[in-house]
Amino acid sequence: MAGLSYGRRRFLLRGRIDGASTPVGHPASPCLRYVLVLVLFSWGLLGSFPTWGQTQQQIFLPWRVHDVRLEGNRAFSDETLRLYVRTTANREFLGIPGLTWWLWLYELGASGRLGGALSRALMASGEPPAYHDTALVAADLERLTLFYHQEGFPQARVEAQYDTLRPGLLRITFRIHEGPPTFLRQITYAGLEHLTPIEQRTLMQRSALRHRPVDPQQLLHRRAQAQRYSELTLLEERRHLMEFLWNAGFAAVTRDSIRAIVIPARPDSFDLILQASTGPRYRLGDLYIEVDGPEPELHLDRDTLALPPIADSLAAGHAIITRRQESRLKSAFLIRMLRIQPGQWYSYAQLLNARRRLEATGLFTYVRFAPLWTDTTRLLGEAAPRLPLAITLTTRPRHRLRLETFMLQRSGPLTGTENELGTGVAATYENANLLGNAETFSLRTSGSIAGNFEEGLLTSAQIELTASLLYPYAITPFGGLERWLRLYDARTRLSLSWLTARRDALRLAIRGRGTARFRLELQHTAALTSLIDLIDISLSNPDTLSGFRAAFLDEVLRPIEDPVQRAQLLDDYTVPQINDALRYTLQAARLNPLLRDRGYIYELTFEAGALLSELLDRYVFTPGMHEGTLPGLPFFRQAASGNRLLYRPYVRLAVDLRQYRPLHQSTVLAWKLQAGWAQPLGQADVIPFDRRFYSGGASSIRGWSLRGLGPGRVRFADNVDGANLLGGEIKLELSGELRQRMLHRVLAADWIGAVFTDVGNVWLGPRNPGPDAGRFRFNRFYRELAWSGGLGLRLAWEYLIVRLDLAYRIHDPARTGTVLLPDGLHRPMLHFGIGHTF
Repeated sequence: MAGLSYGRRRFLLRGRIDGASTPVGHPASPCLRYVLVLVLFSWGLLGSFPTWGQTQQQIFLPWRVHDVRLEGNRAFSDETLRLYVRTTANREFLGIPGLTWWLWLYELGASGRLGGALSRALMASGEPPAYHDTALVAADLERLTLFYHQEGFPQARVEAQYDTLRPGLLRITFRIHEGPPTFLRQITYAGLEHLTPIEQRTLMQRSALRHRPVDPQQLLHRRAQAQRYSELTLLEERRHLMEFLWNAGFAAVTRDSIRAIVIPARPDSFDLILQASTGPRYRLGDLYIEVDGPEPELHLDRDTLALPPIADSLAAGHAIITRRQESRLKSAFLIRMLRIQPGQWYSYAQLLNARRRLEATGLFTYVRFAPLWTDTTRLLGEAAPRLPLAITLTTRPRHRLRLETFMLQRSGPLTGTENELGTGVAATYENANLLGNAETFSLRTSGSIAGNFEEGLLTSAQIELTASLLYPYAITPFGGLERWLRLYDARTRLSLSWLTARRDALRLAIRGRGTARFRLELQHTAALTSLIDLIDISLSNPDTLSGFRAAFLDEVLRPIEDPVQRAQLLDDYTVPQINDALRYTLQAARLNPLLRDRGYIYELTFEAGALLSELLDRYVFTPGMHEGTLPGLPFFRQAASGNRLLYRPYVRLAVDLRQYRPLHQSTVLAWKLQAGWAQPLGQADVIPFDRRFYSGGASSIRGWSLRGLGPGRVRFADNVDGANLLGGEIKLELSGELRQRMLHRVLAADWIGAVFTDVGNVWLGPRNPGPDAGRFRFNRFYRELAWSGGLGLRLAWEYLIVRLDLAYRIHDPARTGTVLLPDGLHRPMLHFGIGHTF
């Protein structure tokens, strides 16, 4: 097509052109034309141009490209064409003309004034001058011309125009003369007549070409609809045909099985025939599965399983499973995870899904599927041949012990400060294939300490023990969901955890907090997952330390005047509590969780809590009465509560939307929207403190300290940084952040600057006994939205991102009547954290 072979086209498009010819330049004026031609002839091989006002020994200096432009391109955008242009100018910071930040860094380092090591670091992070290269421009011209020819513009011409901005500075303009496009007129799919009408219709609906049938009875004969001739689109259509035929059972199809025949019909149009040689349609034959394990003892066994025939096949098939040094893996588990069986039509998509499911179990280090072409058989009575399949698997060692250290930043209702950073050590034991079905048992113990320079060197310590069992499938009685919902993948996770902690900032201790969870992870597609917590029970037993009255009662509770609220807050932090939750989360995510430079994550969560505790209270422990507590164990005995566990029924709905859009190779626009609503049930007027919404902090509204905002326009301290201990039942937050990479690989990290703004607040619900100024009202909530903004810096290594944000309050709802920037620029809020803000 277009007179070039496929290999030559790929060769040209990759930019590896060895014999490019020099194009004819078109300068800005006729006089400059002859001068420029003479200069190109004399010094083109050197990529240099003369500059004026210099001695004869200094006259030959290279010209730097200041700007590269595209003109005359009506069919394609500049963004599309620049993919084929290698000639570039030096980047400008945020697109500001003349602000070539990276060039300045390089030149500062190249000057050598700052010493060898620092100069080399600046040069590595900067960008060398973008000097003019005649060979590179010639290659760009050929690539652009070839691209237009491949996209249906056979008469397209591309020329380079040079404009001198000042001595040593050059603008290059690629002037494109597109010419008239050519179109496809008739499209015929030959060799596919043996497909059923339903298969033909499905194939046409998924086509990469725009067309409609000429005759409703002849689905494979099509009339193109404004379809311009495009070799790249034809290659995409060939790939589409191959995948469709593979999934329809035609396993022998290759690229050479599909040919495109172009027939000129008129000067501006072609007729296209896509000739396909499909070969026979195959059914899947017997499965030959070989498993190699890590066991040191010699072990070899073989199972031959007779698999029942499927509905439209005549004979059953077999799965022959050979295990070497692997005595624990069950054959039935392999058949369950494969979800394929002999006799069904060959489908490449089903084989890919089977391989993905095996790899996702985490048990196998090597998975390979290979058709056995030489063993193809044809059973008596079946027209289609059967293609056996060889599956090779290697399992990883069963036992693994891992010791690791980590950094952490604590936040949450029991954290007294957000700038609490710490470190810890953890030991993890893993047992792969615990029960023979690729179950992974994990036992992890960790200990950590954290500190804050404002409060003291060490402010908290914590020890945690977690045991979990992960099934790579939905266990009974939920196994039918995999077939009924046609799930992409499914997992079941059982976990138990226990921790004990000390929080010196609040003079509190957690003598024990236990959690038991039963979760189903149902993956509908590669990006869409449902998380169902059928059981999530937590028990908490807090206690007080010496100095609790001075640190909490006298200081924290002093602004709370209502005695009911004071009593509830005291219960939150000192009374043993129980909560059981039923939770459903729908999550759509497609992003790199560390870099967060493109993609999205959308999450919707509905939760109902303490309903089981309510039923046990009303109908089991105290029939006909409502205590609001459940009997506990002697371990939970407290002076204030006796041997009772406090519970509070509620419902909760939360939405979290985040998106990351790359604006440039080094620029990312990120935004986040969070909204939440919660409501107590029964006789409770508040929800558990750890299920309330809070606002303010390094990952929230950054102009305020941790939980220092709201509810509404209420302030709980004499100073402007008082913490909101009540939280809220309604939340609304919106954040935006523009990230720009400024330095590359300095101290082995990318230095990323950020400009951000945050808007939001939390409010009390209608049943909360708090002050009216903190309640949500439709006629005033928009005036109670806090607003902050500022600048930030991120140091991004391959394994860690450290951030520093400097935020200013732009609007403070707690200070009515004030103008914007109530504190001016004198009281910024400084946040230090690990990872991106969102």
